[in-house]
Amino acid sequence: MIDLELLVGAGDFWARAADDVARARRRLYVQAMTFEGDAAGAPVGAAIAASGAADRRVLIDSYTRHVINDRFVHAPGALLDPTLRAEARATRAMWSGMAAAGARVRLTNPVGPLFWRWPARNHKKLIVADHVAYLGGMNFSDHNFAWHDFMIRLEDAGAADLLAGDFEATFAGAPRPWRATLGDLRLLSLDGRSNAQGFAPVMDLIDAARAQITVISPYLTFPFTNALARAARRGVAVRLIAPLANNKPMVRDALLAAAERAGFEVRLLPEMSHLKAMLIDDEALVVGSSNFDFVSLAAEEELMAIAAAPALIADFRRRILAPALAAALPAGAWRPSAAAGFVGGLALRLADRLVRGARWAPRGAVEWRG
Repeated sequence: MIDLELLVGAGDFWARAADDVARARRRLYVQAMTFEGDAAGAPVGAAIAASGAADRRVLIDSYTRHVINDRFVHAPGALLDPTLRAEARATRAMWSGMAAAGARVRLTNPVGPLFWRWPARNHKKLIVADHVAYLGGMNFSDHNFAWHDFMIRLEDAGAADLLAGDFEATFAGAPRPWRATLGDLRLLSLDGRSNAQGFAPVMDLIDAARAQITVISPYLTFPFTNALARAARRGVAVRLIAPLANNKPMVRDALLAAAERAGFEVRLLPEMSHLKAMLIDDEALVVGSSNFDFVSLAAEEELMAIAAAPALIADFRRRILAPALAAALPAGAWRPSAAAGFVGGLALRLADRLVRGARWAPRGAVEWRG
Protein backbone atom coordinates (compact mmCIF):
# COMPACT_ATOMS: atom_id res chain seq x y z
CA MET A 1 0.00 0.00 0.00
CA ILE A 2 1.27 3.48 -0.88
CA ASP A 3 1.96 5.73 2.11
CA LEU A 4 0.26 9.06 1.27
CA GLU A 5 0.87 12.18 3.36
CA LEU A 6 -0.76 15.59 2.98
CA LEU A 7 1.64 18.49 3.60
CA VAL A 8 -0.14 21.82 4.04
CA GLY A 9 1.82 25.05 3.66
CA ALA A 10 5.34 25.67 2.46
CA GLY A 11 6.87 25.22 5.91
CA ASP A 12 5.55 21.72 6.47
CA PHE A 13 6.25 20.72 2.88
CA TRP A 14 9.86 21.85 2.71
CA ALA A 15 10.75 20.61 6.21
CA ARG A 16 9.62 17.12 5.16
CA ALA A 17 11.08 17.30 1.66
CA ALA A 18 14.42 18.68 2.84
CA ASP A 19 14.91 15.59 4.99
CA ASP A 20 14.17 13.28 2.05
CA VAL A 21 16.49 15.31 -0.20
CA ALA A 22 19.30 15.01 2.35
CA ARG A 23 18.77 11.25 2.67
CA ALA A 24 18.68 10.52 -1.08
CA ARG A 25 21.60 8.43 -2.31
CA ARG A 26 20.53 6.93 -5.66
CA ARG A 27 18.57 9.71 -7.35
CA LEU A 28 17.27 13.20 -6.72
CA TYR A 29 15.00 14.73 -9.36
CA VAL A 30 13.44 18.17 -8.81
CA GLN A 31 11.03 19.86 -11.22
CA ALA A 32 9.16 23.16 -10.97
CA MET A 33 7.68 25.81 -13.21
CA THR A 34 9.08 28.58 -10.99
CA PHE A 35 12.42 28.20 -9.21
CA GLU A 36 13.82 31.55 -8.04
CA GLY A 37 16.96 32.50 -6.14
CA ASP A 38 15.17 34.16 -3.23
CA ALA A 39 14.66 33.28 0.43
CA ALA A 40 12.36 30.37 -0.50
CA GLY A 41 14.19 29.01 -3.55
CA ALA A 42 17.80 29.44 -2.43
CA PRO A 43 17.62 26.80 0.37
CA VAL A 44 16.15 24.34 -2.13
CA GLY A 45 19.00 25.06 -4.53
CA ALA A 46 21.53 24.66 -1.72
CA ALA A 47 19.99 21.34 -0.66
CA ILE A 48 20.23 20.03 -4.24
CA ALA A 49 23.84 21.19 -4.51
CA ALA A 50 24.73 19.49 -1.20
CA SER A 51 22.85 16.25 -1.88
CA GLY A 52 24.81 13.02 -1.89
CA ALA A 53 22.57 11.38 -4.50
CA ALA A 54 24.52 9.81 -7.35
CA ASP A 55 22.08 11.13 -9.97
CA ARG A 56 20.99 14.73 -9.38
CA ARG A 57 18.88 16.49 -12.00
CA VAL A 58 16.75 19.64 -12.06
CA LEU A 59 14.07 20.76 -14.52
CA ILE A 60 12.92 24.38 -14.50
CA ASP A 61 10.44 25.71 -16.98
CA SER A 62 11.67 28.55 -19.20
CA TYR A 63 8.88 30.64 -17.66
CA THR A 64 11.31 31.50 -14.84
CA ARG A 65 13.69 33.11 -17.30
CA HIS A 66 11.00 35.69 -18.06
CA VAL A 67 8.85 35.97 -14.92
CA ILE A 68 10.44 36.66 -11.53
CA ASN A 69 8.44 37.40 -8.39
CA ASP A 70 5.26 37.19 -10.48
CA ARG A 71 6.49 40.04 -12.73
CA PHE A 72 7.46 39.98 -16.40
CA VAL A 73 11.15 40.90 -16.34
CA HIS A 74 11.12 42.45 -19.83
CA ALA A 75 8.44 45.02 -18.99
CA PRO A 76 9.68 48.63 -18.90
CA GLY A 77 9.00 49.01 -15.20
CA ALA A 78 10.80 45.78 -14.38
CA LEU A 79 13.84 46.76 -16.41
CA LEU A 80 14.21 49.84 -14.20
CA ASP A 81 13.62 47.99 -10.91
CA PRO A 82 17.01 47.24 -9.29
CA THR A 83 15.50 44.85 -6.75
CA LEU A 84 13.89 42.72 -9.42
CA ARG A 85 17.04 42.77 -11.57
CA ALA A 86 19.07 41.63 -8.55
CA GLU A 87 16.68 38.73 -7.94
CA ALA A 88 16.92 37.70 -11.59
CA ARG A 89 20.74 37.66 -11.28
CA ALA A 90 20.51 35.67 -8.04
CA THR A 91 18.22 33.16 -9.74
CA ARG A 92 20.66 32.59 -12.60
CA ALA A 93 23.53 32.34 -10.14
CA MET A 94 21.65 29.70 -8.14
CA TRP A 95 21.05 27.62 -11.26
CA SER A 96 24.74 27.89 -12.13
CA GLY A 97 25.67 26.95 -8.58
CA MET A 98 23.65 23.74 -8.75
CA ALA A 99 25.29 22.88 -12.06
CA ALA A 100 28.76 23.65 -10.68
CA ALA A 101 28.04 21.30 -7.76
CA GLY A 102 27.39 18.44 -10.19
CA ALA A 103 23.62 18.58 -10.70
CA ARG A 104 22.38 18.57 -14.28
CA VAL A 105 20.09 21.56 -14.81
CA ARG A 106 17.83 21.89 -17.83
CA LEU A 107 15.14 24.40 -18.84
CA THR A 108 11.95 23.08 -20.40
CA ASN A 109 10.15 24.50 -23.43
CA PRO A 110 12.05 27.62 -24.59
CA VAL A 111 9.54 30.30 -25.56
CA GLY A 112 10.89 30.82 -29.10
CA PRO A 113 11.09 34.00 -31.19
CA LEU A 114 8.54 36.65 -30.21
CA PHE A 115 7.34 34.32 -27.42
CA TRP A 116 5.16 32.35 -29.81
CA ARG A 117 5.58 29.18 -27.71
CA TRP A 118 4.63 30.98 -24.49
CA PRO A 119 1.44 28.99 -23.70
CA ALA A 120 3.26 25.64 -24.08
CA ARG A 121 4.54 25.52 -20.50
CA ASN A 122 5.64 22.58 -18.44
CA HIS A 123 3.48 23.16 -15.37
CA LYS A 124 4.56 20.11 -13.34
CA LYS A 125 5.87 20.24 -9.78
CA LEU A 126 7.72 17.10 -8.71
CA ILE A 127 10.41 15.79 -6.41
CA VAL A 128 11.71 12.23 -6.55
CA ALA A 129 14.20 11.27 -3.82
CA ASP A 130 15.02 7.58 -4.08
CA HIS A 131 11.74 5.75 -3.25
CA VAL A 132 9.83 8.89 -2.16
CA ALA A 133 8.03 11.38 -4.41
CA TYR A 134 6.16 14.65 -3.99
CA LEU A 135 3.58 16.18 -6.32
CA GLY A 136 1.17 19.07 -6.08
CA GLY A 137 1.07 22.80 -6.76
CA MET A 138 4.08 24.36 -5.03
CA ASN A 139 6.81 26.23 -6.86
CA PHE A 140 10.03 27.46 -5.25
CA SER A 141 9.79 31.21 -4.76
CA ASP A 142 8.90 33.67 -2.03
CA HIS A 143 5.50 34.58 -3.40
CA ASN A 144 4.58 30.95 -4.08
CA PHE A 145 5.65 29.91 -0.58
CA ALA A 146 3.55 32.77 0.84
CA TRP A 147 0.43 31.56 -0.96
CA HIS A 148 -1.63 28.86 0.74
CA ASP A 149 -0.88 25.56 -1.00
CA PHE A 150 -0.14 21.90 -0.37
CA MET A 151 1.79 18.91 -1.67
CA ILE A 152 1.27 15.15 -1.46
CA ARG A 153 4.13 12.91 -0.33
CA LEU A 154 4.10 9.37 -1.76
CA GLU A 155 6.35 6.74 -0.21
CA ASP A 156 6.36 3.74 -2.52
CA ALA A 157 9.07 2.38 -4.83
CA GLY A 158 6.65 1.67 -7.69
CA ALA A 159 5.09 5.13 -7.61
CA ALA A 160 8.50 6.79 -7.33
CA ASP A 161 9.78 4.77 -10.31
CA LEU A 162 6.81 5.84 -12.45
CA LEU A 163 7.28 9.49 -11.56
CA ALA A 164 11.03 9.23 -12.06
CA GLY A 165 10.36 7.81 -15.53
CA ASP A 166 8.13 10.79 -16.29
CA PHE A 167 10.90 13.17 -15.20
CA GLU A 168 13.49 11.34 -17.27
CA ALA A 169 11.32 11.51 -20.39
CA THR A 170 10.89 15.26 -19.95
CA PHE A 171 14.59 15.69 -19.22
CA ALA A 172 15.33 13.93 -22.51
CA GLY A 173 13.02 16.36 -24.31
CA ALA A 174 10.33 13.78 -25.03
CA PRO A 175 7.41 14.22 -22.58
CA ARG A 176 4.76 11.55 -22.92
CA PRO A 177 1.23 11.02 -21.64
CA TRP A 178 0.55 8.03 -19.41
CA ARG A 179 -1.75 6.68 -16.72
CA ALA A 180 -1.15 4.16 -14.00
CA THR A 181 -3.25 2.67 -11.20
CA LEU A 182 -1.57 1.72 -7.94
CA GLY A 183 -4.17 0.45 -5.50
CA ASP A 184 -6.48 3.34 -4.59
CA LEU A 185 -4.28 5.89 -6.40
CA ARG A 186 -4.30 6.80 -10.09
CA LEU A 187 -1.44 8.82 -11.54
CA LEU A 188 -1.97 10.92 -14.69
CA SER A 189 0.72 12.61 -16.76
CA LEU A 190 -0.32 14.99 -19.55
CA ASP A 191 1.97 16.00 -22.40
CA GLY A 192 0.31 19.28 -23.37
CA ARG A 193 -0.79 17.95 -26.75
CA SER A 194 -3.28 15.21 -25.95
CA ASN A 195 -4.70 16.73 -22.77
CA ALA A 196 -8.33 16.35 -23.83
CA GLN A 197 -7.79 12.59 -23.58
CA GLY A 198 -5.57 12.97 -20.52
CA PHE A 199 -8.26 14.77 -18.55
CA ALA A 200 -10.90 12.18 -19.46
CA PRO A 201 -10.76 10.41 -16.05
CA VAL A 202 -11.40 13.73 -14.30
CA MET A 203 -14.29 14.62 -16.61
CA ASP A 204 -15.71 11.12 -16.12
CA LEU A 205 -15.69 11.62 -12.35
CA ILE A 206 -17.55 14.93 -12.70
CA ASP A 207 -20.11 13.35 -15.02
CA ALA A 208 -20.62 10.43 -12.61
CA ALA A 209 -20.96 12.58 -9.47
CA ARG A 210 -24.09 11.77 -7.47
CA ALA A 211 -24.27 14.29 -4.64
CA GLN A 212 -21.58 16.93 -4.34
CA ILE A 213 -18.42 18.36 -5.89
CA THR A 214 -16.10 20.84 -4.21
CA VAL A 215 -13.43 22.54 -6.31
CA ILE A 216 -10.63 24.67 -4.91
CA SER A 217 -8.66 26.58 -7.54
CA PRO A 218 -7.52 30.15 -8.14
CA TYR A 219 -8.01 29.91 -11.91
CA LEU A 220 -10.90 27.54 -12.63
CA THR A 221 -12.38 28.12 -16.13
CA PHE A 222 -14.15 26.38 -18.97
CA PRO A 223 -14.37 23.58 -20.04
CA PHE A 224 -14.32 22.39 -16.42
CA THR A 225 -17.00 24.90 -15.42
CA ASN A 226 -19.12 23.55 -18.28
CA ALA A 227 -18.82 20.01 -16.93
CA LEU A 228 -19.62 21.25 -13.43
CA ALA A 229 -22.69 23.07 -14.78
CA ARG A 230 -23.93 19.80 -16.29
CA ALA A 231 -23.52 18.17 -12.88
CA ALA A 232 -25.43 21.01 -11.21
CA ARG A 233 -28.30 20.57 -13.64
CA ARG A 234 -28.50 16.92 -12.54
CA GLY A 235 -28.94 18.06 -8.95
CA VAL A 236 -25.31 17.74 -7.79
CA ALA A 237 -24.35 20.42 -5.24
CA VAL A 238 -21.35 22.23 -6.74
CA ARG A 239 -19.24 24.41 -4.45
CA LEU A 240 -16.28 26.51 -5.57
CA ILE A 241 -13.60 27.96 -3.30
CA ALA A 242 -11.38 30.64 -4.84
CA PRO A 243 -9.34 33.64 -3.66
CA LEU A 244 -10.84 37.11 -3.72
CA ALA A 245 -7.30 38.56 -3.63
CA ASN A 246 -6.50 36.77 -6.89
CA ASN A 247 -3.28 37.67 -8.71
CA LYS A 248 -5.34 37.24 -11.92
CA PRO A 249 -8.52 39.23 -11.14
CA MET A 250 -9.87 38.90 -14.69
CA VAL A 251 -9.97 35.11 -14.27
CA ARG A 252 -11.73 35.52 -10.91
CA ASP A 253 -14.36 37.83 -12.40
CA ALA A 254 -15.05 35.49 -15.32
CA LEU A 255 -15.35 32.53 -12.93
CA LEU A 256 -17.80 34.28 -10.64
CA ALA A 257 -19.96 35.34 -13.58
CA ALA A 258 -20.02 31.76 -14.91
CA ALA A 259 -20.72 30.36 -11.43
CA GLU A 260 -23.68 32.69 -10.93
CA ARG A 261 -25.19 31.59 -14.25
CA ALA A 262 -24.74 27.92 -13.33
CA GLY A 263 -26.01 28.23 -9.77
CA PHE A 264 -22.82 27.15 -7.99
CA GLU A 265 -22.15 28.03 -4.40
CA VAL A 266 -19.04 30.25 -4.34
CA ARG A 267 -16.92 30.91 -1.25
CA LEU A 268 -14.17 33.50 -1.58
CA LEU A 269 -11.00 33.40 0.49
CA PRO A 270 -9.77 36.85 1.58
CA GLU A 271 -6.11 36.06 0.82
CA MET A 272 -4.44 34.64 -2.28
CA SER A 273 -4.58 30.85 -2.38
CA HIS A 274 -2.81 28.56 -4.84
CA LEU A 275 -4.67 25.46 -3.66
CA LYS A 276 -5.96 23.21 -6.44
CA ALA A 277 -8.06 20.16 -5.74
CA MET A 278 -11.40 18.60 -6.60
CA LEU A 279 -13.34 16.43 -4.14
CA ILE A 280 -16.15 14.37 -5.63
CA ASP A 281 -18.78 12.67 -3.44
CA ASP A 282 -16.17 12.43 -0.65
CA GLU A 283 -14.86 9.39 -2.54
CA ALA A 284 -12.33 10.74 -5.08
CA LEU A 285 -9.79 13.52 -4.54
CA VAL A 286 -8.08 15.02 -7.59
CA VAL A 287 -4.81 16.83 -6.82
CA GLY A 288 -1.70 17.90 -8.68
CA SER A 289 -0.40 20.75 -10.78
CA SER A 290 -3.51 21.48 -12.87
CA ASN A 291 -5.60 24.57 -12.15
CA PHE A 292 -8.58 23.02 -14.01
CA ASP A 293 -8.48 25.80 -16.60
CA PHE A 294 -8.46 26.15 -20.38
CA VAL A 295 -4.68 26.69 -20.46
CA SER A 296 -4.11 23.44 -18.62
CA LEU A 297 -6.38 21.55 -20.98
CA ALA A 298 -5.07 23.10 -24.18
CA ALA A 299 -1.31 23.27 -23.89
CA GLU A 300 0.35 22.70 -20.50
CA GLU A 301 2.18 19.59 -19.34
CA GLU A 302 0.63 18.50 -16.05
CA LEU A 303 0.97 15.85 -13.37
CA MET A 304 -2.04 14.76 -11.31
CA ALA A 305 -3.24 12.09 -8.93
CA ILE A 306 -6.73 10.78 -8.24
CA ALA A 307 -6.90 9.31 -4.75
CA ALA A 308 -9.65 7.14 -3.34
CA ALA A 309 -7.81 6.72 -0.04
CA PRO A 310 -10.25 7.38 2.85
CA ALA A 311 -7.53 8.52 5.25
CA LEU A 312 -6.12 11.07 2.80
CA ILE A 313 -9.60 12.37 1.95
CA ALA A 314 -10.45 12.73 5.64
CA ASP A 315 -7.18 14.59 6.21
CA PHE A 316 -7.93 16.87 3.25
CA ARG A 317 -11.37 17.67 4.64
CA ARG A 318 -9.98 18.38 8.11
CA ARG A 319 -6.83 20.33 7.25
CA ILE A 320 -7.73 22.12 4.00
CA LEU A 321 -11.45 22.14 3.32
CA ALA A 322 -12.77 22.93 6.81
CA PRO A 323 -10.29 25.78 7.47
CA ALA A 324 -10.93 27.23 4.00
CA LEU A 325 -14.67 27.30 4.55
CA ALA A 326 -14.18 28.83 8.00
CA ALA A 327 -11.98 31.60 6.57
CA ALA A 328 -14.07 32.26 3.45
CA LEU A 329 -16.56 35.06 3.04
CA PRO A 330 -20.24 34.06 3.14
CA ALA A 331 -21.71 32.95 -0.16
CA GLY A 332 -22.74 35.96 -2.24
CA ALA A 333 -20.76 38.42 -0.12
CA TRP A 334 -18.87 39.82 -3.11
CA ARG A 335 -19.67 39.88 -6.82
CA PRO A 336 -17.90 41.50 -9.76
CA SER A 337 -19.79 44.02 -11.82
CA ALA A 338 -21.68 42.67 -14.82
CA ALA A 339 -19.24 44.50 -17.08
CA ALA A 340 -16.19 42.99 -15.34
CA GLY A 341 -17.64 39.49 -15.63
CA PHE A 342 -18.43 39.97 -19.31
CA VAL A 343 -15.03 41.44 -20.14
CA GLY A 344 -13.25 38.70 -18.21
CA GLY A 345 -15.16 35.95 -19.99
CA LEU A 346 -14.57 37.50 -23.41
CA ALA A 347 -10.85 37.93 -22.72
CA LEU A 348 -10.50 34.29 -21.67
CA ARG A 349 -12.29 33.08 -24.80
CA LEU A 350 -9.92 35.09 -26.98
CA ALA A 351 -6.94 33.82 -24.98
CA ASP A 352 -8.17 30.25 -25.45
CA ARG A 353 -7.83 30.61 -29.21
CA LEU A 354 -4.24 31.77 -28.86
CA VAL A 355 -3.37 29.02 -26.39
CA ARG A 356 -4.82 26.28 -28.58
CA GLY A 357 -2.68 27.55 -31.42
CA ALA A 358 0.44 26.76 -29.38
CA ARG A 359 -0.56 23.16 -28.66
CA TRP A 360 1.79 21.81 -31.31
CA ALA A 361 4.71 24.07 -30.46
CA PRO A 362 7.97 22.12 -30.16
CA ARG A 363 8.67 20.77 -26.68
CA GLY A 364 12.06 20.04 -25.25
CA ALA A 365 14.66 20.67 -22.57
CA VAL A 366 17.91 22.58 -23.01
CA GLU A 367 20.98 22.50 -20.79
CA TRP A 368 21.52 25.52 -18.56
CA ARG A 369 24.85 27.07 -19.52
CA GLY A 370 24.90 30.07 -17.21
